[in-house]
Amino acid sequence: MPEGRTGSMVSKQWGKATRNSVLDFLRETHFPELTRRGGRGSSCEDPEWLIMLIGVGAVKGKEKTYVGIHRLSTRYWQELCGQEVYAPPQFG
Repeated sequence: MPEGRTGSMVSKQWGKATRNSVLDFLRETHFPELTRRGGRGSSCEDPEWLIMLIGVGAVKGKEKTYVGIHRLSTRYWQELCGQEVYAPPQFG
């Protein structure tokens, strides 16, 4: 699958470097680990920092749709998660 527009703005190296910077910042500022428990469904299983990092990647890649953000996050999942998250992305 061609990487298209996002591939030129977001790279594996960018994902790794940004993840390290974000995690360093969150540790330095004592960002709390949040557990989301919505009124419907189960609690959110992804850490809050990962959701924020995917959002940063979506802005950098200028993704405007949920499908584009999903495609970006699954393409760079390993680089964004590193060794901190072991669960694969959920499809569907």
